Amino acid sequence: MRILALSGSLRQESFNTQLLRALPSVAPATMEFDVFDGLADLPHYNQDLDVEDPPEPVRRWRTAIEEADGLLIATPEYNNSIPGVVKNAVDWASRPVPSAALLGKSVCVMVATPGRNLGRNCMADLSRVLHDCHAHVISGPNLIVNEAGTRLQNVKDETTGEITTTIVDPFTQRIATAQLRALAEAVEHDAGRHAATALRAFLTPPSR
Repeated sequence: MRILALSGSLRQESFNTQLLRALPSVAPATMEFDVFDGLADLPHYNQDLDVEDPPEPVRRWRTAIEEADGLLIATPEYNNSIPGVVKNAVDWASRPVPSAALLGKSVCVMVATPGRNLGRNCMADLSRVLHDCHAHVISGPNLIVNEAGTRLQNVKDETTGEITTTIVDPFTQRIATAQLRALAEAVEHDAGRHAATALRAFLTPPSR
């Protein structure tokens, strides 16, 4: 099962990028993650560019979602809502509506933040937007990693230089495991199909 993972922060060592690195250790054995690295390359959404042959970064983003079994977004909260780069990525993935990459896709949203009691507005806003794009959004218990610097631990391999991240807080581990299992189950049972049923019925001309 291939899950496309997106960090909603452009900072190289963001807590959300660290969170993505930690997920394989708590994910189902059948789940593999492909981390999308082209968020910064996406142009601002412009319908004049949303043509049959869109810009290459847009085509790459849409194709990555379409070819994945599911999507996972780990994002910070900016100004009590969705970071602009994440909303922009969602906008590109939501068009054209009849064949949008997000249409019927199962999506899991996670938030990591260095502060306390933050992230809920971003979680709610992004989940609502994805739902309105006719994606199937995994429900709670939601994973919001507050004080992420104390709950995520980086370890650097002295030989290879590779950095691995672990979730050191047991409660956070439990929620992450539950969310990933729910995402796996949604993919296995094609739950996203139900999220897109009404729209597809509306777009299908009635039979005579």
